[in-house]
Amino acid sequence: MTKHNKNLISVVIIAIFLQLVTPLLAFAKSGNNSLIINTNFTDSETKEEVVVDYVDYWKISDEKAKDLKNPQSQLDFVNLYKDKTNEEISNEFGEMKSSKKSEKNNGMYFAKIDGLEKGVYLLRYRSDDPIRPYIPMLAIIDENTENPLTIYPKKAPDELTLTKRDKESGEILKNVGFKVVNEKGETLSFEKIKDDGVEKITYKKDGKIKELFTDENGQIKIYGLEEKVKFKETKPLKGYESQVGKESEASQTGSIEMLNEKDNPENYYSFKKIDGTNEDPLKGAVFKIQVKTKKGYEDLMENDKIYTLTSDDKGEFKTKKLPYGDYRLIETKAPEGYIENTVPNDFKINETAHKRSIYVKNYKPTTPPTNPNGGTSIGSRLGKNLQAMAKTGDYTILLIMVAGLLMIGLGVRFVKARE
Repeated sequence: MTKHNKNLISVVIIAIFLQLVTPLLAFAKSGNNSLIINTNFTDSETKEEVVVDYVDYWKISDEKAKDLKNPQSQLDFVNLYKDKTNEEISNEFGEMKSSKKSEKNNGMYFAKIDGLEKGVYLLRYRSDDPIRPYIPMLAIIDENTENPLTIYPKKAPDELTLTKRDKESGEILKNVGFKVVNEKGETLSFEKIKDDGVEKITYKKDGKIKELFTDENGQIKIYGLEEKVKFKETKPLKGYESQVGKESEASQTGSIEMLNEKDNPENYYSFKKIDGTNEDPLKGAVFKIQVKTKKGYEDLMENDKIYTLTSDDKGEFKTKKLPYGDYRLIETKAPEGYIENTVPNDFKINETAHKRSIYVKNYKPTTPPTNPNGGTSIGSRLGKNLQAMAKTGDYTILLIMVAGLLMIGLGVRFVKARE
């Protein structure tokens, strides 16, 4: 055989090979993987046999698919889309496609999807009830996937999730304790069971777990419930008001949210108004309260007015319940016949404040009036002397003093007349 003939034979062989392989490559590119989905099952609530006619599906973008390497990330991904409509999912992943209609085979129903490329697919069984859709599922097709791959449906949602949050900030609250009770008040038991590599808190009649705690996401997720239940708080979070015994709404599936306010403990403080000399109780004294803030002490307000207190017949008065903090008592009106006490009384509201009290003293005015130059006036001295005489009963001295003053007056007039 000549060299020319050998080359010609090689060219023919290559051409035949390419002609055979090219269609196969094109077929591989278009996809040659299939999914067979079992579409009949028993409804967990109605106990009726259900057949789903179609399965809708979307191909997940490669960018998102690369983060779905483990069971937990896959479960989290599915939960993101379980409550979304088909339109919402299509807006994110593109056109929704559907399986062939389910067909019966050996007493069971199956829907088939052909021509799938390698990748990750989000599938959801088409539901006739828009209020209760099916849980989406992920199908991962790679070089290790069985072809065809058979998967099974789940009615959605088959989990009940409690989320505990701060009422004001919305911050999640972890490590809050709960038990789960049915509508008869009976406490349910649970076990941690692995499902597709993910540990789930699942209802079990003879389970050992009777108290559950919110996780890092402030959530408790429970599975396999057979009836409506309530979450009942057993252990509050430190720094928040106790809601021990408080129950959530009743539900078997879906999501429940419970809110908690931060603990703002209050207490009161007692006072007594007394005479500083004899310690008799004084009524009618009026006070205002100031609270310490970042700006200093500010008047405590109530209904857009300054909050005031008045001493009663026993001289007693106490604050209303106030949040923990530093306060100041200031007298604004003294008891009748007494000098106002201008010295503020500082006090602290804390857990022992109700056991404490402060005595506030007032004194009657006793200091005589003074002249502008600082000395005691003649009239004052005279008044004091007259008062002293009145107390001793020595009227003779008084008469002599009066006569002496008259004589001085007459002498002064006589001198002026002669001039």
